[in-house]
Amino acid sequence: MKKVRCNGVMLNFQCVGEGSDVVLIHGLAANHAFWRLDVLLPFAKKHRVTIYDLRGHGYSEMTQKGYTSVDMAEDLHHLFNYLNISQAHLIGHSLGGVLALHYAVLHPERVSSLVIADSRIRGLQPTNYSMDWPNWEKASKKLKEIGLYVPETEAESGLWLLEQIASPKWQKMRHKLEGTSLFVPFGGWNGGQKTAERWLELMNTTTAKQDFLSLAGLTVEKLSTIKKPVFAIYGENSPAIPSMHGLCNHLPNCKTAIVAGAGHFYPLTRPRIFVEMISRFLNELEEVQQC
Repeated sequence: MKKVRCNGVMLNFQCVGEGSDVVLIHGLAANHAFWRLDVLLPFAKKHRVTIYDLRGHGYSEMTQKGYTSVDMAEDLHHLFNYLNISQAHLIGHSLGGVLALHYAVLHPERVSSLVIADSRIRGLQPTNYSMDWPNWEKASKKLKEIGLYVPETEAESGLWLLEQIASPKWQKMRHKLEGTSLFVPFGGWNGGQKTAERWLELMNTTTAKQDFLSLAGLTVEKLSTIKKPVFAIYGENSPAIPSMHGLCNHLPNCKTAIVAGAGHFYPLTRPRIFVEMISRFLNELEEVQQC
């Protein structure tokens, strides 16, 4: 891994493979390791793939502020320039998909296509009450087994849940969520505990929590200006399904797909399906360009 100062913050990044550019953008409470080898290597066979840690995540610098989607889209723009990426396919999970969309609004000439993986788009889905989750009855039962009760009045239930499960109180109980749609990347594998601790530091010592709630200019009107090919892939049990429908309704060149039985973190729990879907999408784009 290497580091470079982008937009005033040191970002940790890595590039593998050769060919047209693909940039993978992880989401909240994760880092570059979210893109495991069974995802990274298949794409690297045909592309130069860039992965990096968002500011405040992984080994990138944790600044006191600057965590809105427009701030971090500009971080990405500086990384593009440093790596001489003229145009890239952007693949973003959760917040990473929001950043990809915001980047496409700000710098459309630098984007080849977008894959939005289970992202909640605030302009399309202003609230995220747990009672609105597709599998809320089953999910609430599972959470109650470990003693967690999501407040019905919590409009940011996903963010609330991430913060709760990251706390030391629930460290020994997290494994009980593995294999369910409530899976979170704070397990014992792959530095999960360190990731949880860094997430809590980010939430408690910076403006990140407030910044994540900001629309930051990514309005429905701005989203509607995106003309690039978009592939929105969501888990069947995802709390962000309304965002998928919104993207389909407002983007002129958007296709969608559902991963059966999967939750929000399906790129980790169903990596083969994730890779196969996106590979077909990218191959189809290449075939159209060659015609």
